[in-house]
Amino acid sequence: MLSYGSWIYFKFIRHNVYLSNVSLLIVNKYSKNSLLLGFSTLALIIPRLYYVERFAVSLPFWDQWDAEWLGLLKPWIEGKFQFQDLFIAHNEHRILPTRIMTLFIFSLTGSWNNIVEARFNIPFGALTPLLFIWILARTEKISGLKWLVIAVIIAGGSLPFSWENFLIGFQSQFYFVNFFTLSSLIIAAHFHNRHWSVWLILALSLISILTLASGLLTPLAVISIYLARAYFQRFISGNVVILMVILLVMAVSAYLTMPRVEEHYILHATNFSEFASTMLRLMGWPLRGSKLFIGVMWLPGLFFVLRLLFLRQQISKTDLLMFGCLAWTAMQIVALAYGRGHDSTHMPPRYAEVLLLGLAANSWFVLRLASIPGKPLARKAILAVVAVFFVAVFFSYIQRSVLDFRVLKEERVRRLTQTENVRNYLATKDFSTINKPGFQIPYPEPKRLQMILNDPLLQEILIIEKEHLSKK
Repeated sequence: MLSYGSWIYFKFIRHNVYLSNVSLLIVNKYSKNSLLLGFSTLALIIPRLYYVERFAVSLPFWDQWDAEWLGLLKPWIEGKFQFQDLFIAHNEHRILPTRIMTLFIFSLTGSWNNIVEARFNIPFGALTPLLFIWILARTEKISGLKWLVIAVIIAGGSLPFSWENFLIGFQSQFYFVNFFTLSSLIIAAHFHNRHWSVWLILALSLISILTLASGLLTPLAVISIYLARAYFQRFISGNVVILMVILLVMAVSAYLTMPRVEEHYILHATNFSEFASTMLRLMGWPLRGSKLFIGVMWLPGLFFVLRLLFLRQQISKTDLLMFGCLAWTAMQIVALAYGRGHDSTHMPPRYAEVLLLGLAANSWFVLRLASIPGKPLARKAILAVVAVFFVAVFFSYIQRSVLDFRVLKEERVRRLTQTENVRNYLATKDFSTINKPGFQIPYPEPKRLQMILNDPLLQEILIIEKEHLSKK
C-alpha cells in the first residue's frame, strides 16, 4: 500500500500532468490561431500595398475635389469649419469616419495626397476579413473543408476586385461600414448576453448610418440575428424587443432623412425586369457573365438556411453570425439592384466590398450541407454540390483577377494622363490643358476644375508626385 505521503505526491504529480496537458492544448490552440492571423494579415496587407504603390497616383479624383477639398480641407484651413460640417451629406451619404480620417491625415502631413490616404486605408481594408477570420478561429476548429471558407475570405480581401477602393483614398467608407457591420453582427451573435453589448450595438449601428447610406441596413441585419435566435429558442425577452424597436426606428429615421439626389434617379431600375436581372447578377458574384442563372450561387446556402428554419433545431453562434451576414448582403443586393439597376451590365468595382460578407456566409452554409446525414448516394450528391460551388468561386476569382489587373493597368495610364494635364495647367494656366473630354481630367467639369485649381490655398497643399510619370 502507498504511504500517505506517497499518495499525496502521486496526486500532486497527476494534477500537474493534467494542468500541463491542458496548458499545452490552450497554448497549441492559441499559437495556431496566432499563426493563422499572422499569415492572414500578411496575405491581406501585402497585395493591397502593392496595388497602391504600383497603380495609385497622388492626384485626387472625382468626388475628392468636392467632398475633401471644397467641403472639408478648404474651410478647415480658412478657419471656417464647424463641427456640424462633419455630418453634411455627400450625395446620399453622410461620410463621418472618412471626413475624420481625412482631417487626421492632413493634420499629420500638412498636405493633400491621394496616395497617402490610400496607404492609410490599407490596414482598415484588412480589418474586416481579419475580424471574420479571428471569430471563426475563436469559435470553430478550423480543419478539413473549413479551410475553404478561410481561403474565400482571404482571397476576396486581397485580390483586386474592389480596385476603386484600393486606389482612391476617399473610398474608405466601404471599409468602415463593413467593419462596423461585422462587429455589430459578432456582438449580437456571440456576446449578446454581455452588459455592454446593447450600447455597443447601438453605437456601431449609428456610426454605420453616418458612414454610408446603406449603413442603415446594419441595424436591420442585427435585428435579423435577434429574430433568428428568438425563433430557434422559442423565447424573446422584453429587453431584446425594446432593442429591436430602437434599431428599427434608427433604420427608418435614416431612410426618411436620407438626401435624395435627382441626378441619380436615372440610375434607378425602372421596372421589375431590370431590378430582378440586376439582383440575380449580384447574387451570382463573383461569377462573371450576364446570364441570370448565375444567381443559383445562393441556392445551396439558402437551402441550408431554410432547412434550419424548418427543423428549428438548436443553432450555433457561428450559424447565427453567418445568417446575419447573409441578411446584410441580401439587403445590400436589393438596394443596389434598385438604386443602380437601370441599364446595368456590370457592377462598379467599389460595390464588391459589400458582397464579401455574404459570399463568406454562403461558403459556410454550403459546407454545412456536407454535415447533413443521409444515404451514400445523397451524400455523394451533396459533396458534388459543395465541390461545384467552390470550384466555381475560385475559378471566378482567377478570371476576375486577370481582367482586373488589365483594368488596373489601363486605369494607371488614365490617371497619369490626368496628372500630366493638371500639372501642365498649374504650370501654364492654359485652360486648353484641362479642357479635355472624358476621363482625361480628374473631374467631370473643366470650368469648375479650373476654379478649384486656381485657389492659392490648394496649390500650397496639393501634392503631385513627379516620379509617377516615369512608371507607365
